[in-house]
Amino acid sequence: MTRTHAIAWGALALLISTALVPGAVADPTSRDFFEYRLHRWVDGDGGTAYAGYHDELRATGRYDILDVSTTAISFRARYSWNYQDTEGLRQSGSEDRVVGFDPGTRLYTSARTDLDEYDSRRADTLSVWFWIWPLPAVGSSITILDVPFTVITHDSTVWWGGLPRDAVELRAQGSGSRADSYGQFTTSWTNTYYFDPETGFVIAERYREFDTGSWQGYSASFHLSEDFDVTATSYAMAVDPIALLVAILVVEGVLAFLYIVARAIRWRSRAYYDPTGYVRRGKIRRLWDMDKFPRLPASASEHFGEFLEDFARRGLLARDPVAVAVVQGELAGLAVYDREGKIGLVLCRDSGLTEMLRKFVGAKDFFSEVRHQVPESARKDAQEGGVKFPSENVYNVFETFHILALEPIPPASYDAHLLSRMTEADLPQVAALAKEVYKVPSARWIRAQFRSGDLGFVARVAGRPVGFAFASIAGETGRLHTATVLPEFRNAGIGKELFRARLHALRDLGIRRALTEIAHWNLASLHIAGLHGFQMRGMMYVETIRPTRIERTIVRR
Repeated sequence: MTRTHAIAWGALALLISTALVPGAVADPTSRDFFEYRLHRWVDGDGGTAYAGYHDELRATGRYDILDVSTTAISFRARYSWNYQDTEGLRQSGSEDRVVGFDPGTRLYTSARTDLDEYDSRRADTLSVWFWIWPLPAVGSSITILDVPFTVITHDSTVWWGGLPRDAVELRAQGSGSRADSYGQFTTSWTNTYYFDPETGFVIAERYREFDTGSWQGYSASFHLSEDFDVTATSYAMAVDPIALLVAILVVEGVLAFLYIVARAIRWRSRAYYDPTGYVRRGKIRRLWDMDKFPRLPASASEHFGEFLEDFARRGLLARDPVAVAVVQGELAGLAVYDREGKIGLVLCRDSGLTEMLRKFVGAKDFFSEVRHQVPESARKDAQEGGVKFPSENVYNVFETFHILALEPIPPASYDAHLLSRMTEADLPQVAALAKEVYKVPSARWIRAQFRSGDLGFVARVAGRPVGFAFASIAGETGRLHTATVLPEFRNAGIGKELFRARLHALRDLGIRRALTEIAHWNLASLHIAGLHGFQMRGMMYVETIRPTRIERTIVRR
């Protein structure tokens, strides 16, 4: 038996013996307390109004039992919360209340409950939510606040404090309607509570709701979820020894498997990474906010050096993974993974570092400026291990794009009756148009471009949005990207007008140089760019780790 095995089995024996020790008495005491965290979030599921929408509320709190008698229990409830959504709303607040309830009936005896959302209700008609005693029989009903729950089992398991805990499971489900700030909706929901069988105190709650209906006349649907977890207590809670034994056996098996996989990856990775040179001296890290962006001399990109910070910012605004690599005091690599479009962007000249960045953000297919080749040192290592590369290149190529540049930007006029500047109110319709054309969700990305300060134009025919286009600015350079028109409205000059409108706006802002990337097969867009003086400056490749080609939509955004 190894030392690791001995420690694991010793800990198991200790925990099982601890689990057999009786817990606290059922009645609360004035020394009892618990702390908790709560996470409530809404994710837009579909429809025009809620495409790409998300909000969340996070709260932490503490409950202290103050006084206990046979007819009344008083307690203090303190909690604070923070709310934010994708519309930019930020709110916060806190509560500090002393409340009472009757332990015999579990009905509140105070003027109000501990929960501010129930302040409009009579407290003495509601049952306390965080404590049940005596334990009701399986199959019986017990009320929490104003909702009847069914007791499912006394032998459920909840992971708490890193250990499996015994739990009494209660569940309720139903349907109804809501008319509030979210809109007019029909709802269906399921709510599950877990209580400690030794003390009757709550351990966790899981609430799930689905809503479908409308908001301000637009179709909409969303998922609302809530997770409540106790994080600390003054009392012990029983460990489930069987679940713990199974967990340890599973963990040991997983660790053994991961060890074998790690050894295999370590050998294979020598075929991609230079173990002695450029890569080892690099540092890759996940970027969570722009304050941490490394504003250093950049060697990552030949053509888009000015836009590295812009690419990172819009990735963060879209809540996509963003990673940077710093090597010897330079920004040597940037990677962003567009989770809606399922396509990455990796700007990095070194093949080994590119592979590390690609894996870091989780991209199978990604845009790149260079055709990455296997490092010579890695090729030699592979040959020594009996591995022969089929070509000089690390990746296959899915698609190619032309990088075009224009300097200076000439005067350009456009049809102002056909086109208008994009506004916040246009975003739902633009996102729906993008999804129709690209066949991938686009709401988060569209919102991110707009909020990053992009110049956006919308083309309308008879009031209907039929096309849109964006331009971004970094330094003295503008970048034209994501111009599209509905298929039935193409070949009518709308794409050309969108092109000219962006050039006009960039010139008005004093921008002297423009860049754009156009797929090699998009002859119409290449022709328009050529007519306005754009010239070839380089290539972009959609590199891929896939061994065979698949059918998929590639969107350069």
